[in-house]
Amino acid sequence: MTAVSRPFRLPALLAAAALLLAGCVMPATGPAGDYRQRVVTAAKVAVAAPTGYCIEPASVVERADSAVLLLGRCAGDATQDPAVLTASVGAAGSAAGLDVASGGREFAAFFRSDRGRAALSRRGRAGDVTVHQALGIPGAFLLRFEDRGARGATMQPESWRAILTLRGRLVSLSVTGVAGQGGLDRAEGRALLEAFVRAVQRANPAGKPAG
Repeated sequence: MTAVSRPFRLPALLAAAALLLAGCVMPATGPAGDYRQRVVTAAKVAVAAPTGYCIEPASVVERADSAVLLLGRCAGDATQDPAVLTASVGAAGSAAGLDVASGGREFAAFFRSDRGRAALSRRGRAGDVTVHQALGIPGAFLLRFEDRGARGATMQPESWRAILTLRGRLVSLSVTGVAGQGGLDRAEGRALLEAFVRAVQRANPAGKPAG
């Protein structure tokens, strides 16, 4: 699991952008494909939004054959819970040696270690993070954790994160509720993350290029 920590550490710039995005609603104007799905990296990995959520085009950062994107509730869709979603796509080979389907125990042990909790922390501090739940679903591994270093921010301290592999790349998807706007309870957060995982999996069928 030596290659796991870095792809899951969101850079400080992304964390700041997420705080700004937390109070916003994504635009629903322009071509629907611009907001519902975005193909990134040389491997053409597609990041697709779950129903009612949109990609913020200005948030997309592609660098060194990796990518980070932010998503939020689409404008005009007040039926969806206010939340900040992120997608991180690692560089070529970042998923080498990782088996999400059968490596659940190893993943759980890693993310409960000091190194793993530091990787989940917005401040890079293992002591800030408590992992409450770790479980597998078809094609992905899920984590529910609390980042106490996030208190006072516009996002809830509790988040859900999914780990999956696509086209040989390590992919991280996360869901965090917006503080002061009702937030997400445990069941809502998990349901939204699983919907996000399914949307991304459908957008990347095995053996077919995304598009």
